[in-house]
Amino acid sequence: MASANEGVELEKIERDESSKTPAGTKEHLFRKKKESEKMVRLKKKIGIMVLVAFFAIVLGGTAGFLWPSFFMDILKKELILSPTSTSFKMWQQTPVPMHLKIYMYNWTNYNQVAEYPRIKPNFVQMGPYVFREVDTKVNKKWNDNGTVTFQQRRVWHFLPELSNGALTDKVTNLNPVAATVAYTFRNSGSFKRTLIDKVLKRMEQIAITKTVNELLFTGYDDLLLKLAVEFKLTDLPYEKFAFFYARNGSDSYDGTFNMLTGSKNIYDLGMLKEWKFSDTSKYYSKSCGEIKGTNGDLWPPLNNNKTVSVFSPDVCTTLSLKAAGTGEWMGLTGSKFVSDEDMFDNGTNVEANKCRCEGVECQPSGTLNVSSCKYGAPAFVSLPHFYLADESYRQNITGMKPNKEDHEFLLILEPSSGIPMQVRASLQINFLVQQEKKLPYFKDLPGMYVPMLWFTQEVNLTSEYAKQVKLLILLPPLGSGITFGIAAIGVLLVIIAIFLFVRQKLEDGETELLVPKDNVNGNKDTEVINSTDE
Repeated sequence: MASANEGVELEKIERDESSKTPAGTKEHLFRKKKESEKMVRLKKKIGIMVLVAFFAIVLGGTAGFLWPSFFMDILKKELILSPTSTSFKMWQQTPVPMHLKIYMYNWTNYNQVAEYPRIKPNFVQMGPYVFREVDTKVNKKWNDNGTVTFQQRRVWHFLPELSNGALTDKVTNLNPVAATVAYTFRNSGSFKRTLIDKVLKRMEQIAITKTVNELLFTGYDDLLLKLAVEFKLTDLPYEKFAFFYARNGSDSYDGTFNMLTGSKNIYDLGMLKEWKFSDTSKYYSKSCGEIKGTNGDLWPPLNNNKTVSVFSPDVCTTLSLKAAGTGEWMGLTGSKFVSDEDMFDNGTNVEANKCRCEGVECQPSGTLNVSSCKYGAPAFVSLPHFYLADESYRQNITGMKPNKEDHEFLLILEPSSGIPMQVRASLQINFLVQQEKKLPYFKDLPGMYVPMLWFTQEVNLTSEYAKQVKLLILLPPLGSGITFGIAAIGVLLVIIAIFLFVRQKLEDGETELLVPKDNVNGNKDTEVINSTDE
């Protein structure tokens, strides 16, 4: 009996032992459950990351490629001239300080003209006489063909604190009225020339002395001029003479302009179509009379321009400036355009400029005959001190000191917007004196181009506007950088998601190697697991 009881007891013990789960196996199952839950959570995270990455890549990449054109659309909207555009505010009235600096020439030895050529006429520069200039567009009319018609009012205010001299300074130089009358009748019959010569000798002097203000703005009375106007012997419309007479504050003096607004083509922004209701200037023939270029106030974005053109009502034609690399101003880099020998070429260098000499006496390169534009006065325009002009202009006179730094016509434009960063528009007015056998009034003078005055119109971008332009320049690369940065973050999220997924797979693989699925009862395996946990 004892033996039978012992067998039953042993069987019970074995059955109880077989029903027990090893501690290592329980831990393994618990870990597998936790790892499974962890994998589910990881897959959710990876899914979210991939979804976010997808949107980031699509959004950032698409925006990155579209941003430049989107920015240009915004820029064009603000540049195109309209009553509500940003450019209108800058064009309507000069937004930055503009200064007109005028230098008068004083003829120091006019009383020694009879001693020529031993003593040449000498001219000394006076000034500058500085004026604050305010340009305002008036009588505007918006047209359906993408143009605007307008006039401009220019007002000058004298700034004594910036000037080297006063408007009461006395200046001696060639008598412009006498020179104009003599030039007007130079080709008349002998009777008229003899009569004019006698009148000049009786009523006029070769040189006159007047104040700066009289010569520039207020004008002075001249009996000969009054008679010439009254009997219509000259095209001059005024009974007083001054270089800027009746011009300060005038709406009509510069004429009526018709200009493209850029609404149809942004690169046409600011380009003139007509002046004085005509697409050609009656004062010049062929291509020399074409109305083209801007009037200097509004410029389109540049398109690798080799030249830019400025139409000036002062000379009734277009002047061209050549590209000359880049220029710096207020921390900005712009495209620089300057005057060169071709600006006042007479056809010697540029075939198209030969029309400047048709119908008139052809002068050497370096000046432009504007007599027909200036009521028949013997006026010729050049760069200051005859800079870049033929040497012959300086042969019969003294006092000229041309140099690039002071006398160059300079324009620096911000390329993407066409905003002028720096302008130095310099021109000189000269009067021609010719020796005429049948009009001996000027017989003691050499044939010469007498420098009367020169001026420079200066405009410099202020620091306030320079900051805005810098922001304008930074926006395209900044916008592209941000959008492509978003796309790059998306790519980075994908890489991180892949890394996390692969790492988890590798960890799962290591666990599977340590605890095989077909061995769930071995104590040795349990020990390995325990040692691994440790």
